[in-house]
Amino acid sequence: MGCCSPFTAVATASAADPGRHVNFVPGMVLGADDYRQEFAYHSARDKWIVRDFLGYGTLSGLAVSVEDDGLNGPRVRVTAGAAAAPSGQLICVGREQCGSLNAWLARDEIKEKIRLMLADPNEDHISLNLYLTLCYVDCAVAEVPIPGEPCRSDENLMAPSRIADDYSINFAFDAPPMTEVEAIPALDTFLAQLGTDNGKTNDAAGLAEALRIAEIQLQLAVGIYPPDAAEPAAGDIAPLLINPDMGIRFRTALKTLWVTKIRPRVAAQRCNAASVPANDCVLLAQLWFPIVRTDETWSVDGDFSVVALDDSSRPVLLSAGVAQSTFGGFVVADSTGQGFEVLTAKGAISGKTRTAIVRSDVPIIVTVPVASKNFGAELSIKAGGKAEIMVGTPNKTSIDGKPELKLAVRGAVSLVSDGAGTWHITGLVK
Repeated sequence: MGCCSPFTAVATASAADPGRHVNFVPGMVLGADDYRQEFAYHSARDKWIVRDFLGYGTLSGLAVSVEDDGLNGPRVRVTAGAAAAPSGQLICVGREQCGSLNAWLARDEIKEKIRLMLADPNEDHISLNLYLTLCYVDCAVAEVPIPGEPCRSDENLMAPSRIADDYSINFAFDAPPMTEVEAIPALDTFLAQLGTDNGKTNDAAGLAEALRIAEIQLQLAVGIYPPDAAEPAAGDIAPLLINPDMGIRFRTALKTLWVTKIRPRVAAQRCNAASVPANDCVLLAQLWFPIVRTDETWSVDGDFSVVALDDSSRPVLLSAGVAQSTFGGFVVADSTGQGFEVLTAKGAISGKTRTAIVRSDVPIIVTVPVASKNFGAELSIKAGGKAEIMVGTPNKTSIDGKPELKLAVRGAVSLVSDGAGTWHITGLVK
């Protein structure tokens, strides 16, 4: 997407080692590789600071809206702003950007992807779920003459003298990886669900046992299943009760547990990992709209008002000043909206649940929440134990048009609500 960017960025590659910097000594002969190595070292440390100390998400601006573009159909507009990618790369969008949905749908590679999505090749009306992403890219610019051998070809006479920061805003069928951002509300929810019991965790042994259970439950909450414990016992997934006298010690130990054992399993990128393209992208919004096929070309089925826009899953970063204010503290305290839930018997999954762990050694049925509310709400259901799990639906709700879905032993399904009565499958492990 881009109605203002003067050029199309092409990503460049570097073989420099981000863990080394040049040892400058008198008499050393420096070449281009040495300067690239020095830049790579400092750039990698800057990104490391951002992702490990701050996190990732929108920093400012980047508001998303849908508007009418006349005969061109609905258009998505993104305001100027800044963001930090999961890799730690900072992204600056210097001016407003816009993109036409119909023009994007008309591209050959998009038509092919939609064709592969169709359950029936003759379908001509479907609903499309897209993710609007912002990605960092860099590009070589400012060509200058370079010395070289005689009789060179024209393409070897010039070379780019600068590497410019740039970005791309894209419509994507899949959301960028956000495991760390999605894990933080699970930690909040876990703390909010802690109960008290004067007879337990009143000594070092009790505290150690509580931390063992907390580790299992947090692993389940962030999607690590099965957890390190091969088969959690019933007591391991029961509500955790903490002696009030040990509350401060437990919460302090829990911070260490999160940092040392849980966060490394969900971190966007480890300090020793090479950068990957997906880690340079951050989610801006989710779009849901009907499309119709005419003469082998897909377009939005209606005007801009049929395009539902949801940015509730967008990760955001508050500045240090706001985070320390009363407002910032209130936001953190209220971030437990969608958490996780463990079910061991037949029942209904709560409407606030984001991840449901269903552990049973006999076949049971669990029911998803009504899908006519909370457009864009996401729900992951993971089957544990030794039995198949049936996922049922309440009245006027379906899963991709069907009333139920069977999960195999240790199977899992990821769902998203269209707000109109249907949970759509975005991922399935059979």
